[in-house]
Amino acid sequence: MPKKTRDYKWILYVCAGAVGLYLLLPLLMILLTSVSSGASSKFPPEGLTLEWYSRLGDQKQFLEAFRNSILASAGAVLLALVTGTLAALAIVQYPFPGRGLLRAFFMSPMVMPKITLGVAYLILFSKMHIAGGLFALILGEAVIVLPFVLSIVGSALANLNPAHREAAADLGAGPFRIFFTVTLPQLQLSLLLAGSIAFVFTFDQVETALLILRQGSYTLPIQLFLYMEKWQDPTVAVVSVVLIAFALALFFAIKLVIRSAPGVENMLGSRTNKRRS
Repeated sequence: MPKKTRDYKWILYVCAGAVGLYLLLPLLMILLTSVSSGASSKFPPEGLTLEWYSRLGDQKQFLEAFRNSILASAGAVLLALVTGTLAALAIVQYPFPGRGLLRAFFMSPMVMPKITLGVAYLILFSKMHIAGGLFALILGEAVIVLPFVLSIVGSALANLNPAHREAAADLGAGPFRIFFTVTLPQLQLSLLLAGSIAFVFTFDQVETALLILRQGSYTLPIQLFLYMEKWQDPTVAVVSVVLIAFALALFFAIKLVIRSAPGVENMLGSRTNKRRS
């Protein structure tokens, strides 16, 4: 290998390491703050203790808020997956005049300011007399994450081989049977990826939830925000560390599901071989 090429390689390694350190540094600071022995959140910590972790069990509002976040995110993701998949199916596989305009309309929540959507939802749901509860939040968040589902599932549908559907139709299968037995199994990976991204995005949603929800239905981000207005102890850092561990566990669980899915290993392997060749 020429010396000039080796120098460029080490420069890339150093730059990648610096970027990785920059991304990990805030998380390390949160971790150290969570074990601080001081009565307030500050860095560097005065000492190390696990006392704040033991006190977390006494903060019942965080457990209830976590449950609300899980319910709201799961409901919004399920609704977005169903509606987004049907919309992608109509736009990609059944061409009609104005489908580009319809797709742009469905993608518009991605660029819309979230605070604007929150105000709009507050007015709409107040007129519908459902504002303040998790059901309203599920409806609102499903619209916000719909573009992610439409984009990912739509790309997967566009890359499917139409010969499979045509063969099923030649054998006498109807549209519904073709969808559930041919199309849907080929979309499993895309649905999993879209659902994972949508779940993480909705779980961390603050602007819309802050305007829609009332006390008793608060999600975890809102509860953390309200707690920080009154207290400055490391409890917030402790909850943040727990959320980081939850996100890592979710990531490895998704990776395990992807690796264990039938045909995924062969698909990834074939793509890798094509790139190498």
